[in-house]
Amino acid sequence: MSSEKKLSRGATVAMIVLAVILVPVLLINLTLIVKGSIYPDSPPDVFGIAPLAVTSGSMEGDEKGSFDEGALIFVKKLSAGEKNNLETGDVITFLTDGVYVTHRIVSVNKNSSGDSVSFVTKGDANNVSDGAIPAQNVFGKCVGSIAGLGGFMLFLLTPAGILLFVGLPILIYVVVDVLLIALHNRKVAKTQGENSPDENI
Repeated sequence: MSSEKKLSRGATVAMIVLAVILVPVLLINLTLIVKGSIYPDSPPDVFGIAPLAVTSGSMEGDEKGSFDEGALIFVKKLSAGEKNNLETGDVITFLTDGVYVTHRIVSVNKNSSGDSVSFVTKGDANNVSDGAIPAQNVFGKCVGSIAGLGGFMLFLLTPAGILLFVGLPILIYVVVDVLLIALHNRKVAKTQGENSPDENI
């Protein structure tokens, strides 16, 4: 196999790998940015799941669902009906004093009809509870976390992160495309030169 063919095949493989890795990240990032701009008072979500960066150590511990500062958590957005299914031990994200907090439910307050009206929450690492959080202030339930990815998530939403994950892939695509065109033109020119009649005959 010629070096041109190897380079062309390598460039094609590289483009496919970049597309598989970066396109989903790009689409998710753009979705979060757009939703965050349209609905600034609510965490942006993708298909009902909001990725949130953890900026405090209030949930550090050994209990199921605990997470450390710097983690990336995934919060499922809940409807009013789904909030009635929340129970002690669930980790929820709620709005308090203009800030979204994610803590564990330690007790549930229900009305005479059996509907949940408020939740008493507490961070696993905290000594005191947050008090009763009204059900309408609850955004969703934490369904998973990945340690250490919170900082990366925050970076993706910065101008530098957008430049890296939007501008860089486009630049790489343009460079590879130009390279492939140049290789193709070189091959065509070489073929035409080999097939042209000898002028001295």
